Amino acid sequence: MAMTSSKQLQSILQAEQHVSAQLLEIMMAERSALIESDTDVISEMSEKKQPLVLQLEQLARHRDSVLQAEGFTTDKEGLAAFIANQTQQDEVALNTIMSQLKTTAHECRENNQINGGIVNVNRQHLQRAMNIFRGRDVNANSYGPGGEYTNQVVRQPLLGRV
Repeated sequence: MAMTSSKQLQSILQAEQHVSAQLLEIMMAERSALIESDTDVISEMSEKKQPLVLQLEQLARHRDSVLQAEGFTTDKEGLAAFIANQTQQDEVALNTIMSQLKTTAHECRENNQINGGIVNVNRQHLQRAMNIFRGRDVNANSYGPGGEYTNQVVRQPLLGRV
């Protein structure tokens, strides 16, 4: 017996939910590694994320093909219309999966933004340290040799003073 389009979509959405939950776990581990500056774990998490992202893209294409085969658009409205045209039992099942998937996707988005923010802050600190090391820190607010407040303390690269 062939699987109905509703059952196909349920299966795809459940797979998307499963992969998204795995991605979320990795992003949370990645955050801990970013906070601790554990480059080995950061690299490991990046390597683990890539195949999951590819799986999600493949599942999205499969979901789109099911919707298109049934004459629906592949956007949110098309998905909602497809779900609304199902039996009540299938509609409830699809809406339940969609609710879980939306929650997980939202959490993934939030974690991605937080992790990106941590990366940016770390990058800024590194850039500032490199500028100080090179004697180019124009934003350094400190005290000069005479005790005066200045933002021009570093005038010569640290290597030139050593």
